[in-house]
Amino acid sequence: MPAIWTNDGDRWKLTQPDGFPDKATLHQLIEDTPSMLPLAGSPDLVILDSEVQLGTGYADLLAVETTGRPVLIEAKLASNAEARRAVVAQLLAYAACLHEMTATQLEEGPLHRRLHSDGHARILDAVLAHDQEGAVNADDFNAALEAHLAEGRFRLVLVLDDAPAELVALVAYLEHIASELQIDLITVSA
Repeated sequence: MPAIWTNDGDRWKLTQPDGFPDKATLHQLIEDTPSMLPLAGSPDLVILDSEVQLGTGYADLLAVETTGRPVLIEAKLASNAEARRAVVAQLLAYAACLHEMTATQLEEGPLHRRLHSDGHARILDAVLAHDQEGAVNADDFNAALEAHLAEGRFRLVLVLDDAPAELVALVAYLEHIASELQIDLITVSA
């Protein structure tokens, strides 16, 4: 992780990271710059929508990798009691809702408003608009997206300003036993 140094006039010293003033600031940072997340495998993410209703809750961000794997992102401040264990249950509940959908159901349901306001009819359109290198094959993407949804193979991303040890242990355990899920636990400081 890169360090930021400041000079107080007499000497250089390492600047200590600050937390975020509120969850909305952290949420917006992720939505605006998903590429800053150090995700395993360094996938290219396309943010599809924020505050996406899945079941009775709202996922902070729903994205997709350019390979077709859906990505659920939940941001929490460590000061929030849900940053311990509840955030994992929350993400798993959203994943269970996605698992019951086809790409068409997702496009015509929870993502309909945002896709159309961005000028896209389908998830593929949003991905192709993001793909500046022309590396995405439409048929391969659509087939992969449908397979990931049908088989429940998702990336779950937890972003916090500080991760409690209890959460680190829980995520490590889930990563170990759940081969169909890629779980990333990331801490970000300002």
